[in-house]
Amino acid sequence: MMKFTTFSANVENVVPQIPRASHENLFRQVMQHEIYATFDQQCLSAGELVRLNGTSHLPEANQPAIYCTYHLGSYRLLTSMLFRRGVDCVLMVGSSMNRNQGDDMTRHIEGLRQQYGYTNVFRVVEAGSPTAALTVLRELKAGRSLIVYVDGSPESAPQPGEESQYLSVRLGNRRILTRKGVAYLSHAAGVPLVPVVSYREQDLTNVLRFQRAIRPIKKSDREMYCHEAMQQLYDALWPYLLRYPEQWSGWNHIHSFLEPEKPRSGLGRQLTKPAFNADRYALCDMEQAPILFDRRLYQTYEITDDLRDLLLNLNNVESVENEVGQDLFDELVELEVLC
Repeated sequence: MMKFTTFSANVENVVPQIPRASHENLFRQVMQHEIYATFDQQCLSAGELVRLNGTSHLPEANQPAIYCTYHLGSYRLLTSMLFRRGVDCVLMVGSSMNRNQGDDMTRHIEGLRQQYGYTNVFRVVEAGSPTAALTVLRELKAGRSLIVYVDGSPESAPQPGEESQYLSVRLGNRRILTRKGVAYLSHAAGVPLVPVVSYREQDLTNVLRFQRAIRPIKKSDREMYCHEAMQQLYDALWPYLLRYPEQWSGWNHIHSFLEPEKPRSGLGRQLTKPAFNADRYALCDMEQAPILFDRRLYQTYEITDDLRDLLLNLNNVESVENEVGQDLFDELVELEVLC
């Protein structure tokens, strides 16, 4: 229940034009496309059937680049495709969940080696390692290319004390915090960032769309480049996210990257006939107690069964103040639970 409620809030915060009534179907479709993505990675021949668009932006196999992709469509096929083209690849993954995907990709690459005799380099680097940045920088300067998922994963979300590693960019209706390390590596190594969007067409054809490279300018301001490059990377994703929202698994964790909004106080408003603010809040029945979930600020409040029943039946209540008391009534108004 909470997983879908959070998913729905994420969609509404980033793309409010998607009707809430369609969120449940969208949730099911996202899970279905994750199954497709897993199948495509397990099938060695899937990489042979990928359609490539924008290949004029694809660097030569011997030219190092940082391929920046997203958890959209059959996103794991990029690594397979680049390896098949003779690119020496370094795949950067996070810990825990993404480590498993890294292991799966290693098995996939070994299968390609055995079946087709490829000899180019492939290795996985864990992003959380203290030596990850130095290792990747060394690999780039040695002529190898890096593959990264710039839209993050649950374990790469901002933590207290890590503020300097992130910067703010616009994604749809909200601003998100994104790691700037990818752009930093591009500037430090002097290699381009190549945005690559994966998506699946209606007939289930997998497409990899290469976009214009983002190239660092020598001796330019590194911090400014990081801001501009990361915004361009998210701008490259945006039109495809609008077109194929059901193919982005990032809906399940993007709330961990949203830049916090300042709470607005509803105190001082005169409510003639209080109503439950269902646009902002959701009521969830959990095992321990009912939960009031703030879809905008992602805060949860444990409430009593009586308060839940009251909020669901406000039309039958003559005076909310008399039912809950003035203090609780004022708090509900201030939090905009009542509107």
